[in-house]
Amino acid sequence: MVDIDDLKQKYEEICSVEKSKDDIIQCLFSCVQSLHDELQKEKDGVDNDKRHIALLNNENRRIETELNCMRREQARLSYVSVLVDGDGMNFREQYVQGGQIGGHEAARRLIQAVEAHLHDVDPEAPSNIRYRVYVYANVEGLTNAYRDAGILPANDSLTPFIHGFNKADELCNIVDAGNGKECSDVKLRAHFEQNIIDIHCRRIVFCASADNGYARILGPHRGSKHISLVKGPPFAHEMKELAADFETTSFDEVFLSNKLKPTRRVSFSSQVQHTLITPPQTPTPNYASAAKLTPTPSPSTNSTKPLAPRPRRVNPPVCVNARGQRIDRPVQYSSKGNVDSLKRKKMCNKYHLLGSCPFGDKCTHKHGPALKPQELTDLEYLARLSPCYDDLYCRDVDCIAGHRCPRDICSGPNCKFPDSMHLVDTTIVTNV
Repeated sequence: MVDIDDLKQKYEEICSVEKSKDDIIQCLFSCVQSLHDELQKEKDGVDNDKRHIALLNNENRRIETELNCMRREQARLSYVSVLVDGDGMNFREQYVQGGQIGGHEAARRLIQAVEAHLHDVDPEAPSNIRYRVYVYANVEGLTNAYRDAGILPANDSLTPFIHGFNKADELCNIVDAGNGKECSDVKLRAHFEQNIIDIHCRRIVFCASADNGYARILGPHRGSKHISLVKGPPFAHEMKELAADFETTSFDEVFLSNKLKPTRRVSFSSQVQHTLITPPQTPTPNYASAAKLTPTPSPSTNSTKPLAPRPRRVNPPVCVNARGQRIDRPVQYSSKGNVDSLKRKKMCNKYHLLGSCPFGDKCTHKHGPALKPQELTDLEYLARLSPCYDDLYCRDVDCIAGHRCPRDICSGPNCKFPDSMHLVDTTIVTNV
């Protein structure tokens, strides 16, 4: 006979198993649904990302198009600034003597030289780049310098040469800067400071190798890949130190490699009984000295206002020997230790010795309180250790540079004083 209780128990066991199976199936369905929801969410995210990527690609293409337009526009406006100081960068004789044709050829050759240099240092420069050439000069003084050097006849002028140069290209300019000592310096400094911040200026080609004053303009831009220095006459001492930090070149077919030298024969004075080969009474071996012979503008009219000008000292006349060469009056410094200490302080020579500084608040040397008399004498000695680049025929009473190598026995090859400033006759014949 069947046991009812046993059957019920077996049935309950079977129901329990079925319920467990149903629970497992429901759990599986729940997991599948969860995974399906997550998958759909990820799919929606991917679709959303695709839409964003498409939008970004479109935006990138738009920006790239705009950048290309800007690059083309910038390339169209790009230029190379060629700044020439006529103080020491004199054009070769054949151009000056050629009048208007010579001026035209000088401008053409200068642009060709700059173009070749740019191709070497910046091969990616736009092929349609323009060249803005500015030559600043005291035209009257420069004319006299070429006459005294025997390059121009006495009655000829630079006007035809200048007209030819200016007509060669609409961006070629020779500008009469006036007859002040710092006129060209101020003009070139203003151009340089404008060019260096102009994004359209691809490169500055700076042609002023023989003037130490420009070292203070270039110094803050050491290592710039957008500045080239052009050597005509040998680099002045401070410029030579800077040259290693810039691209340097020379345009031998355009500029003279030496400063203009006077060649006229004149009698010196009644104190000398025979005719001597000397420069004229007011020689102008180059544009710089011609400019220096003219009155210095008062501080109130300078483009750069000096810092706290001091009373200007009255300098004695220039001493010369029998050959008309300048002789510096002896300076007795206190001691080598004091001189070395003063040198390390980097005082501004012009400010302390002449009473004012043409560089104003942009000067990198110290102004400050007045120096003691012996310190001024030591500073004058230090200033004499840098050669004057108007050579031995400088007639500027305010010139504080040296006109003769200070060493009694000079090593020669590495001396920053030129050969002409060695073994100079120091016998003073007269004052001028």
